[in-house]
Amino acid sequence: MAILDPEKLGQGLLVFCKVKLKQINHEIADAFVRRIQRIPEVTECYNTSGAYDYLLKVRARDMKQYQAFVLNQLGEIESLASIESTFVMSEVKQNYGINV
Repeated sequence: MAILDPEKLGQGLLVFCKVKLKQINHEIADAFVRRIQRIPEVTECYNTSGAYDYLLKVRARDMKQYQAFVLNQLGEIESLASIESTFVMSEVKQNYGINV
C-alpha cells in the first residue's frame, strides 16, 4: 500500500460530510451509492444509523472546490434532504490497518 500526502497532491482540505436523504428505500439507497461511487472527491462512504444516513469523507483542494462539490455534485441529487459538513483542522491519528 502506498500512502500519499494529500497536501502535495493538491487535496489538502479534508471534510466529513453527513448526508440525510428525504426518504430511504432500496432503490433510493442504491441510486445514491452508485452516484457517490462515481464522485472522485468522495474517498470513503459509510451507511450509518442515527440522525444521518451516510457519512462521506471528502478531499478537496480548498473551500472553493468543496463549495463546487456541494453545489454541483451533492446538490444535483434529488433524494438529498440535508448535509452537515465538518472541516478537519488537523489529523491526530490515522491507522491504515486492522489491529488484531
